[in-house]
Parts: sequence; structure tokens; C-alpha cells
Amino acid sequence: MNANTQRGFQQRWVDLQTSEWGRNLRFMNYLKGEWIPCAQRWAHCYTIRVFHIGNTSTNRVESAHSSLKKWLASSTHKIDTLFLRYHTSIEGKVTELRKDLEDSRLKVFKLADGPPYGHLNMEVSLWAIELLMKERAREIVQRCGCRLHETHGLPCKCKMDALSDAGMELHPHHLHRFWSSLVHESPPDGAKWEDHDATERGIFAAMVEDVYRQGPAAVRKASQLLLPHIRPQVAGLLEPRESEAPKGRPPKRSNTRDPSWFEHERTRTAKRSKTNENTRKTHKTTPAG
Repeated sequence: MNANTQRGFQQRWVDLQTSEWGRNLRFMNYLKGEWIPCAQRWAHCYTIRVFHIGNTSTNRVESAHSSLKKWLASSTHKIDTLFLRYHTSIEGKVTELRKDLEDSRLKVFKLADGPPYGHLNMEVSLWAIELLMKERAREIVQRCGCRLHETHGLPCKCKMDALSDAGMELHPHHLHRFWSSLVHESPPDGAKWEDHDATERGIFAAMVEDVYRQGPAAVRKASQLLLPHIRPQVAGLLEPRESEAPKGRPPKRSNTRDPSWFEHERTRTAKRSKTNENTRKTHKTTPAG
């Protein structure tokens, strides 16, 4: 997984197959069938060519889930409570994000207050400046590899050395525009919460107009469909009977719950079958008269 080149990856895969692990056929077949075909998704020699800005795992998503669960604190909330807490959690994250962006816009990185980073202060993310400083301090053994440029959109060591040799300093345009996006824009007007009640009333009014335009037959049919819902007493529908068994613990201090419908039906069917069986036995044992 940590091989730096594709040739090194292939060589280590061959070494693994010829090692003691290679004798475990079940394990090797699992690797060949599940992991090796998708090596470009997890092997370092492939992922270093993907622009991922440091996101190589699901930690950020899992962290967001954990934060949301802390806000919810329970899994039995009503929908309105869940809605409010969910958006409160998002508002907290947005506030935190805006604070970090303001720090990058207003704070000067003292260690980078000079060549070649002086023009980046308060123009790009503080994290980007830290990554550039670490990259510049890195030692090149054979070749640079330009990994930071491929994965983060930042100048790698060889590019920074070339700029330094030419007497130039780093400017924001040398970095991917992602690192200069220091303003969290508010959502557009179209993203405001929709008044669902007003929307549904408008849809219903439009439907009524369509029914009127289609003539008396359509009006009569629509009336028949709506009548049971609007005036149930006229449609012949009766209110359900009030439950004779009040809520709470059943009598005799029993800790059993009331039977569900299918349990009640199963018990009733079993009683009927038993009664029929007893009736058949009675007929068999009755002497002929």
C-alpha cells in the first residue's frame, strides 16, 4: 500500500506471493479477487496522482456524523426537534468554518513573514503555508516526484527551488484557487426555506380551477372523492368506538402487553379449531340410537 512507484508496488506484490503468506491460498485468492483489481483506489503510488487535498480517508465524514449525534443526544426525537437540532449543528459548523477563514484573512504567519512566503500571508489558507514550509524543508533523494502539486495543488519542492533560483517569490496565483477561497458565501435567495403550506394551497387552488374547466362530470367525481374526507358524517362514515380498555397496566398487575392483531387472530383460530375437534370426537363416541 505504501509503495511510492507502480514498479515498486508490482515488485512487493510478487514478493508477497512468494513469501509464507503466499501459501495461504484462501488469503491470496481474497487479495487477487477483492483488492488488487482496485489498487488504484488505495495504493499510494496511484493516489499520489489524484487531487484530494489531503482527504484520503472517511475520517471527515465520520467526524461530522459524530458531531451530529452529540447534538441529537437521542434517537427518539420528534421530527420538528430533529429538524431544529440538525440545522443548529450545521450552523455551528459554518460558524467554526468562518472563524478559520477569518484567521487566514486577518492573521500574519510570523514564521512565513518574509521571502518566499511573504506575498501569501492573509491571501491564502494558513494550512497551505504550513504545507509549503514542510515541503521546502524536504530533502530530495533522486527526484522530487511533484506529489504536493498533484495531490494538493501546491508548488512542490522542485517548483519552489526553480522560482527561488529565478529570484521570484511565491504568489497566490502559483497555488490552486481552492487555497485562496477565504470567504464563506451565504446561500442564494432561492435556497431559503420554502413555505410548504402556501405551496400546497396554491397547488390545490390550481387543481380546483382545472376541475371547473373540465365540466360538471369532473366536478361531481371530484366531490365524491373529497366528501368522505371533508364531511365524514354526510358520507355515512362513523367515528371509531372508544377503546374500553384504558391505557396503562392491565388488570391483576400483569406485566404482559395486549395481544397484537395477528396474535389475537391466531388465538381465536386455535380456539375454533379446538372446538371443532372436540365436536368431532363427541360425534364419534356417541352410540347409535
